[in-house]
Formats: sequence, C-alpha cells, structure tokens
Amino acid sequence: MAKRPTIGENPLDAVMAETPLDAVFPGAGPQAGRPPEEPAPEVKKRLAVLEAEVKALKGEISLLKGRLLEMQVRMPPPEPRWVTRLREKLAGK
Repeated sequence: MAKRPTIGENPLDAVMAETPLDAVFPGAGPQAGRPPEEPAPEVKKRLAVLEAEVKALKGEISLLKGRLLEMQVRMPPPEPRWVTRLREKLAGK
C-alpha cells in the first residue's frame, strides 16, 4: 500500500515557470497563444530561389532517369553463365 495518497495527482504535471533550457535558448519552450512570426522579405526571396533550383534539379533528375532507362533497353541482355564458360573453353583458357 502507498503511504501517501497519489491517486489522481501526477507530480510530473506541475508547470515550471522557468527551466535551465530557457537560460540557454530563450523562447525555445512552448509558446501558447502566440502566432508564428512572418519571415522577412529576404528570407522569402531566398526560399523562392531555392525552391526554383530544387524544381529544376528534379526535372534534370527525371530526364536522366529517362535516358538511363532508354540506355538499359538498348543494351543486350547478359549471356548465361554456361555460354561464357563454353566460349572460354573454346578459346583455350
């Protein structure tokens, strides 16, 4: 039996006003009721440039994948192992 009544009470539920993490990273904790800040115009421009670069790179990747598949279709299938061995024996290896 428990010596003290703990049913319905969780000591971990206590809200701490300030934590050591707040001293290192101020404002890193949960901020209830605070709307997210709007990014600066420079950040938006840089993001737009990066997104355009990513889109261009994805296009290049898809083109390269298509060319790779095209090359694989044109390649002859590998010979079976027994054919390779027979050729080696006939060649005197």
